[in-house]
Formats: sequence, structure tokens, C-alpha cells
Amino acid sequence: MSITVDPAQLEGYATQIERNAELFRSPFRAYCMAHCGHTDGMTGLLALARPAVALARDSSARLFDSGERELFQVAVNLRAASTAYRVGDADAAERIWLTVPRDHAPQGYVEGDDARHPADFRDPFVPALTPPRPRDEMAEAVVEARQHLGVIDNWLDRFAHFTLSADVLPQIVGDWGTLRVNADGYAALAGREGVQVLRANLAYGMDSLAASWDSAAATQFAYTIRDRWLPAVDALQHFLQMHSEAFEWLAQEAETTLTAIVLALDFLKFWIVEKALRILRLAGSLLGLGAVWDEIVELVSGVLTVWHEVTALFELLKLAFQGTVRRVEFAAAEVRVIDDLWLAPGGNRFDPLTVG
Repeated sequence: MSITVDPAQLEGYATQIERNAELFRSPFRAYCMAHCGHTDGMTGLLALARPAVALARDSSARLFDSGERELFQVAVNLRAASTAYRVGDADAAERIWLTVPRDHAPQGYVEGDDARHPADFRDPFVPALTPPRPRDEMAEAVVEARQHLGVIDNWLDRFAHFTLSADVLPQIVGDWGTLRVNADGYAALAGREGVQVLRANLAYGMDSLAASWDSAAATQFAYTIRDRWLPAVDALQHFLQMHSEAFEWLAQEAETTLTAIVLALDFLKFWIVEKALRILRLAGSLLGLGAVWDEIVELVSGVLTVWHEVTALFELLKLAFQGTVRRVEFAAAEVRVIDDLWLAPGGNRFDPLTVG
């Protein structure tokens, strides 16, 4: 097979690849560390989300680190091929892409190039990630719960000498909006202004190079970019989206649970007020003194019934936290798949070759 090559175009695409490799570190990794791993304010039941948040953040950071390293090495090897072509050692240049990749193009592989912009190695897209806005949809529910518990505790302490706040408030305090902030951060990374930019730029540059390089090695290089790197970025996008969906799902479960707890406390508040007023009326009547104790017993029984319902809601929410941890663990297993797509031969990285 004859070889057609313009080494300058290989160097042009290598420069574009290096530029896009840097995106893994900044803004992607930096954005993830700043906006996708918030645990401040995760107190009470929210503390159960910390392992999932940490695992999602750390596995994402690992992928960004490995993506930068491996994509940069693709550029190094492309430059090595260009150098070999320039000095007339076409065999060495071809050998780089015919022997180094761990997975070779299948027989009859045909590139799907778009040759409308030859030798154009500009990036058509640039990441434009903005910090997630603060989310406080559940803050009002916590405030309402505090208010209801204040009234409930006042009457319970007076007639039954116990309160509920000490058991309920420590579990519902915390910044519940953090869940959605983290979800929004991952959604941004997975979106059109995030890692999808990297995919588009790599594909655009590959199209720009196609008309300048035609050989067996060129076919293998195109396969490496189009059938390994582009799917790897797609898998990365899916990986980040899975994290976004996991934390959004947990936020929805938490919001539903807190709403149910607030409604239960609201019902209990009015029921206790009504019961307390009845006890006061009976206590003020000589004929009703004997019924006061029965009313107090009924009051305590009613409170315990609602408390058991609230406790059951807390247990359901704990299961939701555990489910989120499992979802993030499942997503973390995808790291190996992505690594396998962009790692080079034999499970090792693309190692620079000495040519000549």
C-alpha cells in the first residue's frame, strides 16, 4: 500500500490533541473537585451520603487523570510518527501505529471521515462550565418541621414530660440542597459544555487530518481515535450522567420523605393542641378530674403512634442512601471499561517510541 502523508498535518493534529488532553485537568477535573464533591453541611441522616459523594468524586478524578495522561501520549506518538516521516523512515513511522495499539482495526475497516475542513486543527468548541446554583428546595421543610416540633414539645413537656425534638431534629438538620448541587455539577460535566466538547473536538480534528494521511498506519490511527477514544469519551459522559442521576434520585427521595414527615408533624401538632385543650378543660372541672389521666394516656399513645410512622420514614430514607451508595459503586465499575478503551497495549499506557 502506498503512503500519502503530510507530516505537518500530523503535527497540527498532535497539537490539537495535546490542547484537548489538558481539558481533562482544567476545567473538567478542577470543576469536579470544586462542585461535585460537596460534603459540607452533610449532617444527621445526610452523613450517610458522604461515602457515595467521596467515591463518585474520587473515581471521576481518577478518570480525568488517566484520560489526560493517555490522550497526551497519543499526541506524543503521533509526533513521533511525523518525525519519522520527515527523516524518510516511513517504516518506523508506520510501525508506531501498526504495532503499538492494543486493539487493531478489523479487516476492511473504512474511516468515516468528513473532509469538508482539511488541515483545520482549531477547536470548534470550548468548555463553558458554570458553577451549579445553590439549591434549597428542602430548607423550608426543615423550618416547618422545627416550628411544628416547637409547638408539640411545649405541650408534651407540660403534660407528658418528654419531647420529640431531640430525636427528630438531629436527623433532619443539614444542607439537603447539597445533593442537588452535586447532581447539577455532574450533569454539567456530562453535558454539551462539558466532556462532549472533547469528543467533538477530537472528531473534528480527525476529519481535518484524513485528507493528509493515507496508509495502513493512518487507518489504524483513525480506528484508535474513532473507535476507541470517541466511545471512551461517550462512556465517560455516561459515567458522569449516572452520578448526576444517582444524586438527583436521592434528593427526590429525601424531599418526598421530608414532606411526609412535615405533614405527619403538622397533623400531630393540631391533634396535640386539641387534646391539650381538652385536658385543660377537664382539669378545671371537678367532674372531669378522673378523665384527665385517661386523656394523658391517649395523648402519649397517639404521639408514639405518629413517632413510629416518622421512624419508619427515616428507615426508608436510610435505605435510599444505601441504594445510592450501590448505584455509585456500580458506576465506579465502569472506570475499568473506560480505561480499557483508552489504554494502550497489554494493559500498559502508550509508551513513547524511539524511531529511526
